[in-house]
Amino acid sequence: MHLYLKLEGSLEDAARKVADLALRGWTAQLREGLNLGGGEYYKFERPSSEVLLVCNDEDHPDVFYQERKEFPFYLYCYGQENGDHVLEEIRRSIESTVTCEMHEDT
Repeated sequence: MHLYLKLEGSLEDAARKVADLALRGWTAQLREGLNLGGGEYYKFERPSSEVLLVCNDEDHPDVFYQERKEFPFYLYCYGQENGDHVLEEIRRSIESTVTCEMHEDT
């Protein structure tokens, strides 16, 4: 499951906005690579969860979803049983401020 976000600005701007609205108390790190050639991304962590924020654009072809190109960013949980639940919590926290949609992309 992915949570797509319509946010303006840079990856750092998006990370700051998501952290302020939904991920207070999570540790955030700017990272490189995604093991897919996906460029920079943000990893948010708490003891039981890890959420990744990536750019959804043609500059990052290995993580780009063309059918959702109107959403410049998305969040997903990597390899977690409770990932969909975590994304749903985030969606509820930000949906009044940020245009977002959940989709089951694979």
